[in-house]
Amino acid sequence: MKRAPDTPLKGRVFLLLLVFSFIFLPNISAASKSRPTKKQAQCKKLRSMARVYMAYGEYAKAQPLAELALTTAKKREVSDIELSNCLTDLAYIYISLGKLSKAEQMCQLGLKLQQDVYGPDHPYVAYTLRNLATIYKKQNKYMQARSFLDKAIAIIIEAVPEDSHIAAPFKVDIAKLLTEQQQYSEAESYYQQALTVITESYGSEHLYTASVNGELARLYTLQGKYSEAEPLITKTLKIQKKIYGPDHHLAAQTWLTMARVHRAKGRHQQAEKLIEKARYAVQKTGNSALITELQDRIAEVYAAAVGFDRLNTID
Repeated sequence: MKRAPDTPLKGRVFLLLLVFSFIFLPNISAASKSRPTKKQAQCKKLRSMARVYMAYGEYAKAQPLAELALTTAKKREVSDIELSNCLTDLAYIYISLGKLSKAEQMCQLGLKLQQDVYGPDHPYVAYTLRNLATIYKKQNKYMQARSFLDKAIAIIIEAVPEDSHIAAPFKVDIAKLLTEQQQYSEAESYYQQALTVITESYGSEHLYTASVNGELARLYTLQGKYSEAEPLITKTLKIQKKIYGPDHHLAAQTWLTMARVHRAKGRHQQAEKLIEKARYAVQKTGNSALITELQDRIAEVYAAAVGFDRLNTID
């Protein structure tokens, strides 16, 4: 029997768009119940085109489409809902491109509209607060980031059970923040809580499940728990390769986590290949924010290797 072919590119994009829409940006994926006007339809079409690029990590290509959608929305009489969607879409793109001041401005404007339309405690508001928390985390403003995440998750668990898959991504964000603050034990607890629900809801082979397992694997490497990290990161790589393809930059952080495992276990040649692969894939994007983040992570891999070598020398 012939082996089934890998998911075609069109299918990969569709799968990524589903993940992006329903997990990462559910606030902007929801449409008004009323039938859109022609003016709103034009904005929505531009946003939809932008979000295809966003789902595949092509934020520079998404930016002009999202900016045009916002310009169109401002010039024409569209609903506050559509305008807020344009703002929050663009905010997410700016976050991903490292344009944090612009991202914060878009988020704040979108948040005010959402609060006016839906009220201060609507789930859509929670997702925008979550984006603001991401901005502050990237600026190393950890107290502000945690404050916004706590507000966001408080809103969500008023709308859904705390153990719902809808609340899980908020717990993942708290875990990421705690990891940056080196509060590893508490971070692991949040990851495990979220993963239990995510795995039950989406399955062990889902892209989002794989992504969170990859984050947990990184947490383990930061603690020197390489044997615990390796099976997680191996499975994450397998799933990401199936969805993204073998050389996509969205898998670069996973390659670096595996490189860290390889170096810790003396597999230096394999580690170097993954580091160079990650560097090449990310540099091709031209995204300066991603390139800077990658350089920091590569430095982290080498710093960990030096520490590991010194420990072995002492032993």
